[in-house]
Amino acid sequence: MTTGVRIAAGFAIMGIAFGLATTRVRYLVELLLRGRRDPERFEYIRNPSNIKYHAEKILGQKKLFQWEFPGTLHALTFWGFLIVQIMLIESVGELFSPTFAIPGPFRWGWWGALGDTFLCAVALALLGFTIIRIKNTPRREGRKSRFFGSHLWQAYLILFMIFGVVSTVAVVRGARWALHTLPYPNAYLSHGIGKLLANAGYGHSTLRYIEDGALLLHLAVVFTFLLIVVNSKHMHIFTSPFNVAFGRQPLALGPLRPIEIDMENVTEDTVFGVGKVEDFTWKQLLDGFTCTECGRCQSVCPAWNTGKTLNPKFIITQTRDHLFEKAPYLLGEKVWDMSAPGADDPDNPMNKKLVGDVHLEESIWACVTCGACVYECPVDIEHVDAIVDMRRSQVMMESSFPQEAGLMLRNLENSGNPWGEAAQKRLDWTKGLEEHIVVVNGRIPADAEYLYWVGCAGAFDDRAKKAVRAFAELMVEAGVAFAILGPQESCTGDPARRIGNEYLFQEMAKQNIALLKSKGVRKIVASCPHCFNSIAREYPQFGGTFEVIHHTDLLARLIKDGKLKPRETVNAKVSYHDPCYLARHNDVIEQPRNVLNAVPGLESHDPHNCKRRTFCCGAGGSRLWMEETVGTRINSERFDQMIANDPDIVSVACPYCMIMLDDAAKDAVQKGKVSEDLRVLDVAQLLRQSVNGAPKVAISAGPPAAVSTPGDQHQPGEPGA
Repeated sequence: MTTGVRIAAGFAIMGIAFGLATTRVRYLVELLLRGRRDPERFEYIRNPSNIKYHAEKILGQKKLFQWEFPGTLHALTFWGFLIVQIMLIESVGELFSPTFAIPGPFRWGWWGALGDTFLCAVALALLGFTIIRIKNTPRREGRKSRFFGSHLWQAYLILFMIFGVVSTVAVVRGARWALHTLPYPNAYLSHGIGKLLANAGYGHSTLRYIEDGALLLHLAVVFTFLLIVVNSKHMHIFTSPFNVAFGRQPLALGPLRPIEIDMENVTEDTVFGVGKVEDFTWKQLLDGFTCTECGRCQSVCPAWNTGKTLNPKFIITQTRDHLFEKAPYLLGEKVWDMSAPGADDPDNPMNKKLVGDVHLEESIWACVTCGACVYECPVDIEHVDAIVDMRRSQVMMESSFPQEAGLMLRNLENSGNPWGEAAQKRLDWTKGLEEHIVVVNGRIPADAEYLYWVGCAGAFDDRAKKAVRAFAELMVEAGVAFAILGPQESCTGDPARRIGNEYLFQEMAKQNIALLKSKGVRKIVASCPHCFNSIAREYPQFGGTFEVIHHTDLLARLIKDGKLKPRETVNAKVSYHDPCYLARHNDVIEQPRNVLNAVPGLESHDPHNCKRRTFCCGAGGSRLWMEETVGTRINSERFDQMIANDPDIVSVACPYCMIMLDDAAKDAVQKGKVSEDLRVLDVAQLLRQSVNGAPKVAISAGPPAAVSTPGDQHQPGEPGA
């Protein structure tokens, strides 16, 4: 083959591919721009502190390694492809000269060995991916497979194309070795292939044809692969670096993003939340382009894993597919005419409701906002934001939400708490401790180090009251000066925000911020992770910046400083449950364990799903106030995980978790799964026993003794939320 023919054929392949790919990319960009503006994203990418994060996640593939074996395979493929891109430059140069090689260090022996090593590594990774796909096929695993609902044929096609890329470049390099034009002495794979060709008895001209044919085939495979990528879910190869760079990690866990609400200037065009696919921001649409359908999110979703219809992967992929359905109308290629024949066709994408047709209503309301999906996603997709944005539209635009949630919202509006209790009852838990607890009337006393934010559950739920009281007694024991707001305290608004009533949340947040500032509050300790998350992570969005810690963090500090000294032995085996809004959302992980480990005799064990990979109790996302009628109850599933190591005590650090797991414990007792002696206790209650020498929890027989507070421990069947 002459040089001219080789050049013409090579550039024809590249020219056609680049032309088609450019057209497709322009189409995708135009589609993204139909989403709402999101200027804050450019602040994230310009933040110098995020550069290390981006480098670790993109180049270092750090998040992929959360799943060690698949992560290793993907990293080898990714790094191998970076090497292949350099080889591609060589391939283009070889169109002009069969002896072309990139000058400088790329002519050294190490480059030949490195290149061949990664060609082998990619080939092995492809084999590993194939085994994983076959082993986890939905045909055998059903909905338990993380590939359930994924486009599997695309995955196999991509694996085949990648194999084509590495195999053709290996043949090119082997032929060059046989022709003595390969400048790398340590390219062992190329040498091996070259020896096979040489030993086959091929002459110089035949070897030249093999090299030219393999070279053009390599270019054809590479650029066909390019076209497949930009037209399939595998466009993540190009979009994931941008998605990570524009992502709001680590902020995507913890606070939700606010929306601008001006009720005085509401018009017919005003939109709250997301009611149509074009109401999503361009970054949220980019999430859809970036989803690889790997199913890591669905494999950890508590709703999906207990038989609900919610699948976080489907939230992203179905939104993406609906966007492509609607694209001709959004881009002006088609005109939507309501008076035209067939305009009322329910299958027309313009007639499909985002919630109801594209996504089941049940799926939107099943989310517990635990963040497991966001934490596991290797390309920083923000599933929870998308779900809550759709909830916002349902609540604020459609007034459509579960009936039970309506009662909770009315209670928040009328009573300042989701229980609907009178404000004065916020002091009930303090009975007998009045002389030790300061209730703020004017400004917080100058000698009060902390304002203790009790929270609604801690004030009104009988079980949570015991934990609150235990913590207060421990602060008194340690000499910590603190005060409470008492009847002036109001809900942080977290349930309203998670259910989608952003307006109510913002009103409550602004009122609380104004109150706290008027009291001169600077440092806050909270027992409820949801209150902690709202005040510490979300109130700054509205000008409320305070130093906030969780009660387990303060207890751990007091023990470390010697102000609390656990002395009494508590002979029990405890299984600690990490609250989602403490561990995963806010990285408070070791502090509760440090407290438990300081208690003499207490044998602490972690369940299978723990720390940042904890499994939700089922109360988040305002699910505490909604009925759970589909599939297995999430709290029951989590409780079964907690008792797998046969504990005497299930320990928590959240009143929501206390309520949910205690209810699950009662059900388990009735079913004979556990002894009625098993107790669900807050970390503070266990520490309180050891510090004050209170009677220990009964773990072998008989009813439990009083734990950490005056009054009886909550028994199955007693009133509770």
